Amino acid sequence: MKIAVASTNGKEVDLHFGDANQFFIFNIEEDENNFQELREKTDLTLQEHTERWRGSIDLIEDCKAVLCSKIGKEPQIELRKLGIKAIPLDCTVKDALKECSAHLKLSD
Repeated sequence: MKIAVASTNGKEVDLHFGDANQFFIFNIEEDENNFQELREKTDLTLQEHTERWRGSIDLIEDCKAVLCSKIGKEPQIELRKLGIKAIPLDCTVKDALKECSAHLKLSD
């Protein structure tokens, strides 16, 4: 399953969902977490708050979950409608992926 991680450097989960300008995409299979790609928002300036988080959703709509430092209520609801689980965490990407893998297995 594909997991999106809001991170500035791919090492720490350190971006708020709506403010994230990029997402590291990982594929979780069994106990392996493989980096697939980096997805970046366009350089267009998005003024409205809603535009910012909708832009983030557009980047990750094929993912099963998104790991971010924080996320607002509205984007969380919209993600849930798409079947994407938002998981706010404050840790390394490695630890976050491990936690996410265990969390998603428990909820299946």
